[in-house]
Amino acid sequence: MECPRCHSNKTHKYGHQRGKQRYKCNECGRQFIEVKTERGYDEKTKLLCLKMYLNGMGFRAIERVTGVHHTTIIGWVKKISLRLKDVCCFTLINP
Repeated sequence: MECPRCHSNKTHKYGHQRGKQRYKCNECGRQFIEVKTERGYDEKTKLLCLKMYLNGMGFRAIERVTGVHHTTIIGWVKKISLRLKDVCCFTLINP
């Protein structure tokens, strides 16, 4: 197993984390797992939730339909609204 930080092959097994084998580098001390899994939701799910919100559905109703937690959806809406504010302010300043 190669260390992602120093690329040394001097590593050893260092327990399990969430059912996956962990390793520790003897050279730099970095702890890592063999394969990193992708976390989060795909763009299709995000867009669906945002479209539902823009069409008037509440956060908890979207949660019931899609299975995505309502606080996650709120975070997505806040992030998009910040980008929209930047676009709106730019168009107002530069007509």
